[in-house]
Amino acid sequence: MSQGMEDSCLQRVRIMMKMNYLKPLLLTILIYLIVQGLGLWISHGGFGVKEGVVEKVERGEIQPVVQNPERVESSIQIFLYIIIVTIMLLFLLRYKFELIIKIFVGMAFLLGLSFTFWNLLGDIGILVAVLLLVIGIWQRKNLLVMNIILIFTVPGIGSWLGASLSLIPALVLLIILSIYDIISVFGTKHMVKLADGVKGKMPLMFTIPVEKRILGLGTGDLALPVVFSTSIIKSNYSLMNSVFAVIGGLIGLIFLFIYITKRRDITLPALPPIAAGMILGFCVSIFIYI
Repeated sequence: MSQGMEDSCLQRVRIMMKMNYLKPLLLTILIYLIVQGLGLWISHGGFGVKEGVVEKVERGEIQPVVQNPERVESSIQIFLYIIIVTIMLLFLLRYKFELIIKIFVGMAFLLGLSFTFWNLLGDIGILVAVLLLVIGIWQRKNLLVMNIILIFTVPGIGSWLGASLSLIPALVLLIILSIYDIISVFGTKHMVKLADGVKGKMPLMFTIPVEKRILGLGTGDLALPVVFSTSIIKSNYSLMNSVFAVIGGLIGLIFLFIYITKRRDITLPALPPIAAGMILGFCVSIFIYI
């Protein structure tokens, strides 16, 4: 075979490899943007949503997760809630209380779905949420179905938490959970065990096929950006400040995806690069939209 033919074959192989990674990358971007877009929509309001979650919390129509949104201690309180829930799930997995795990996870899904669709559709949204939960239980091993259900679950929980925190406490929570994510992946590795343990029940992460493997994007990796972008709105910044933060997080996620596809035998926490991108994006927006 001539040198020219060899170069041509190598070029075709490279193009095919790039195409194999392009589809999952676009899917990752699409999932991120839909989740963040829904989160901003129901948090801010407009375009069919009369009142956003932020306004409803401030008026007292929705109870906040914590009572003191301005205090940094509130972010610590939410972090402790997350730790307690994680310990409970690990305990239930350890002793194989599978029915309780299914009920626990199902209730979390129902809460997120109900909150999202109630803010979009009013009371009829609760029926839509229940219907989607039933479909999720029935088709829990279908990756596409579960990705769609998670897309509508995460914005509800994230917007509620974000509307309960001002900017600084939300920023502190984002940083603390980014550090926690690093420790749980590289140190204790309990989050990997937790994700594997509930996989057969109802998955707690988005699943993205890449060649012969599956990339997992945790619900927290997308819920925390919703929390942060919502807290920006709550703190009387403009919607564009939140949009810039979301775009910054997307850039961080893309860099992570590219790095992971080059290093096949590695598991990395997704939240730290997303969080770093969001913080930088928000800082840039302050200089533009003062």
